[in-house]
Amino acid sequence: MAGTTTTNPFRESFEVSSPDSIALRVWVGGEGGPPIVLVHGSFTDHSAWEIPAEKLSEHFTVFAMDRRGFGASDDGPDYSIEDDFGDVSAVVTEVSSRTGGKVVLWGHSYGANCAMGGAALNSEVGHLILYEPSLGLSYPPGAIDEAEAALAAGDRERAVVRMLFDVLDMTESEIDALRSGPRWPKILAGAHTAPRECRVEEAWVYTPGRFDGIEAPTLMLSGGDSPPAVKEATERATAAIPRAEVKVMPGHGHFAHRTEPETVVSIIRDFVER
Repeated sequence: MAGTTTTNPFRESFEVSSPDSIALRVWVGGEGGPPIVLVHGSFTDHSAWEIPAEKLSEHFTVFAMDRRGFGASDDGPDYSIEDDFGDVSAVVTEVSSRTGGKVVLWGHSYGANCAMGGAALNSEVGHLILYEPSLGLSYPPGAIDEAEAALAAGDRERAVVRMLFDVLDMTESEIDALRSGPRWPKILAGAHTAPRECRVEEAWVYTPGRFDGIEAPTLMLSGGDSPPAVKEATERATAAIPRAEVKVMPGHGHFAHRTEPETVVSIIRDFVER
């Protein structure tokens, strides 16, 4: 299948301390190219980037973080999205210090929200790439409550499936394909974070000037076949960032970086090299 790989592109990792002293794990791949920090979305960890990272590593030094509560990173007793904003900024600062220059920052889905907030805090972001940020998404009445109830009952799979149906309009066959793949255990492991992130998305209201601190050239990626609600959330994020440009990818949805990594990496290279 297009875009699949069995190669682990990450050769080593290191730890970054968040502003509230949470230990964050960052995984490194590639060598010699400009630094690019990758921020994953919901349900997963840095391994969600394995397929595009293999292509990115040919041109960039890749730094893929595990967000708080995911993978090898710790979690805090409470959560707000401002925690994730600070986490991303702390990772960017550390990567910039290690590499001696400004950083390309790329976030996907909920990770794009975190990258957007982190970029507003950090002048070391040289280029910002956001693939379908999700702030402002709404959910069917009771959907988040049902996911929380499933988690409370120990049924992580039911919680995840409910969110995949309601958020991304995934079909049963698409979810079955995920369920039979190697990433499913990691998706289940991150299930406890989904309701808190969904509540942030639903409650979010863009306030004027909130992201005016983003100085980096910003590229917004959008799938031509993505669900309408996801496209609308992307449009709201674009309007909130000064001088953001949009690249719509016809024939693709929310995961083009995994299904057609060559295409997406080529778009990113062109943007950064400009």
